[in-house]
Amino acid sequence: MQIEVRPALTDDQHGALLRALADAGLGADETPAAYRSAWRRAAAEEAVSDEPFAEGYAPSPRSTRGATRA
Repeated sequence: MQIEVRPALTDDQHGALLRALADAGLGADETPAAYRSAWRRAAAEEAVSDEPFAEGYAPSPRSTRGATRA
């Protein structure tokens, strides 16, 4: 990751800032934690799945045919 800070930081400060950003999951080369979530992946897979819904499972009313807004 390349960052530019004004006024310029010392090498130690610059390194500390990069480590802090990486620890917070904000590295430019890393996908944010929310996008790596198993919950997000499961929801995305469910959204494109052609499998029928399990018995007793009610899909979102806005994702069903004929859904209207109140």
